[in-house]
Amino acid sequence: MKYNMFKLGSYTVAAALLLAGCKSGSNGSYSTDEATGIQYRILKQTNSANKASLGGVARVTMIGKTEKDSIIYNSVKQGGDSLGTFRIPLKKSFNGCLEQGIAMLAEGDSADFKINADSLYLSTFKMKKLPPFITHSGSFITFSIKLVSFETEKQATDERNQMMAKRMADMQKRKGQEPIDIAKYLSDHKYTAKPSPDSLFFLATEGKSGKAIKDGDSVYVKYTLYNLNGDMLETSDHGPGRNYYPVVYSADMHVIRGWVEALGMMHDGEKAKVLLPSAIAYGQQGSRSIMPFTPLVFDLEILKVTSPKK
Repeated sequence: MKYNMFKLGSYTVAAALLLAGCKSGSNGSYSTDEATGIQYRILKQTNSANKASLGGVARVTMIGKTEKDSIIYNSVKQGGDSLGTFRIPLKKSFNGCLEQGIAMLAEGDSADFKINADSLYLSTFKMKKLPPFITHSGSFITFSIKLVSFETEKQATDERNQMMAKRMADMQKRKGQEPIDIAKYLSDHKYTAKPSPDSLFFLATEGKSGKAIKDGDSVYVKYTLYNLNGDMLETSDHGPGRNYYPVVYSADMHVIRGWVEALGMMHDGEKAKVLLPSAIAYGQQGSRSIMPFTPLVFDLEILKVTSPKK
C-alpha cells in the first residue's frame, strides 16, 4: 500500500511503502533529552568534531518504523541518492521534532529517536489527518538515523552558490557552442538551406502538392526526433494502430515554437526534415533528456489535414 509524499523540512522524501511484518531488533533503553523531550538511544558515537546544529543541513540515512516495528520508510531503498542518503535542513518545526534529535549527533554517529506521530504528521508534514497506519493519537514513530555529514548554513549556502555558478558557466558554454554545432552539422551533411527569420531550417522536403495547413485545421503528424549526432530521442510511433501525433493547428498551440512555424509552412502529404535551434525548441531550460541549448532535427510527415466544418 502506498502513502502520500512526506516531507522533512523543505525536502520531499519518496512515498513510504508499508512492509507488514517486517521487524527489527532493538536492544537498550531510551533516554529523554530534558530540553526537547525527545526519547533517544545512541547506537554509535564517534566523538567527531563536526557536530550537527539547528540551522545547518544534515545528510543522513533513515529508517522510519511504527510502534509495531513496521517499516514505513527506508532511505536506502526509497528516495535516497545512490548512497541511500538525503539532505535535510535542520529547522525546528515543534519541540521534540526529529531535526532537534539529529542536531544531537556528530558526523558518523547513529541513533534511534522516538518522535510524536501527531506532531510529526500534523505539524511538520502539514497533513490534515493522521495516516491510516497510525492507529491511535499519541503514538510514536521511531527513526533510526545515521548522520553521514553535516554542513553549517554558510557552508551549505557556499556550496549551493558554487553549484549555481558552475551551472551558469556550463550554460554559457553550451550557448556559445550551439551555433558552431549547427554550422558543422550543415557542412558535414552538405545542406545549403537558408534559415527562416526564426532560424528554422527546412533541410529537405518531399510531396508539397497537397493543401496547405491553415489555422484551425486538425493535423495528423508522424515525427521522429534526433539530436545532431543522429541519436533518436523520440518518435510518434507508439505501437500498432498509432504512429501519429494529432494537433489542432494554431499560432498558440501547446507545442514548441519551431513546430508551429514548421507546420504552418507544410502541406497535406508532405514530408520534411527540419532543424530547430534551441531558441525555437526547448531553449535554456531543456526538457527531460534534452539538455539546454540543444538544437534538434525532426523528420516530419503530414498524414492528414482536416479543415473544420463551417
